[in-house]
Amino acid sequence: MEHEDFYGLMMDALDGELLADEQTLLESHLRACPDCMREWQAISAIDALFRRSPMLSPAADFTQRTLARLPNRRVRLWLMGLVYVALMVAGLLPVLVVVGTAVLLAASLGEPAAVNSGLQLLTRGIQLMGAVAGALLNGAARLIIDQPSIMGWMLVMVGIVFLWSGVYRQMLNVSAQRQIS
Repeated sequence: MEHEDFYGLMMDALDGELLADEQTLLESHLRACPDCMREWQAISAIDALFRRSPMLSPAADFTQRTLARLPNRRVRLWLMGLVYVALMVAGLLPVLVVVGTAVLLAASLGEPAAVNSGLQLLTRGIQLMGAVAGALLNGAARLIIDQPSIMGWMLVMVGIVFLWSGVYRQMLNVSAQRQIS
């Protein structure tokens, strides 16, 4: 028999449901297996503690007091309905704003002056983003040319990150294999 089977016999013994031959089988196994004997002693001590503890029962008016404290079902339903309506309005509000904006833009896009000013604004925005990106890249290139050790340190940091990410992945694989085993 496996240890799990003896564990089941221990549970049956605590419930008083063991037959005589099962009782002798359990006793002989407990004498031969110190781990199961320790488990049996711990389970027996817990069972004895539960049997000695007094049985608690709720107060006589516990049910009535608990039901009286619960909120009114009708009020709760109204409040939940209001919350759902508020959530629905909050979800529809962005849609209404987008539709209203589209209607206003459609009316103004029919005028050539609005289209020209919109295209000019878009062109200037793209030019501004290009100038900012160029300045950032130029500054970074200038920094690397003036201070080449910065590039070396950046490469070292990237290497460290890749190294430790590999170590971390291997540690996860080892721990996953231990859990499977």
